[in-house]
Amino acid sequence: MKKISILLLAFCLVSGLSYGQKIGIKTVLEVLKEQNFKILEGKRVGLLTNPTGVDNQMKLVIDILHEAPNVNLVTLFAPEHGVRGDGHAGDQI
Repeated sequence: MKKISILLLAFCLVSGLSYGQKIGIKTVLEVLKEQNFKILEGKRVGLLTNPTGVDNQMKLVIDILHEAPNVNLVTLFAPEHGVRGDGHAGDQI
């Protein structure tokens, strides 16, 4: 009985993994880029981010939003080491 349960669990896991690969999962950033940031148009945008805030090409979200012609990026919020992570402990950011 225990072997059947383990085999059933393994089958479910493999089936779930293959299903997950068939559906396309996108980040919010990818969806925003596809829609040319339409939802942000005409708004003042503040971004809460850190050095790991990148797209699938490893480009920082800060740079992407700053370069988008219809996005008005006005404020950045980040942890103590800065939005790019290049500040040292105790530095004024």
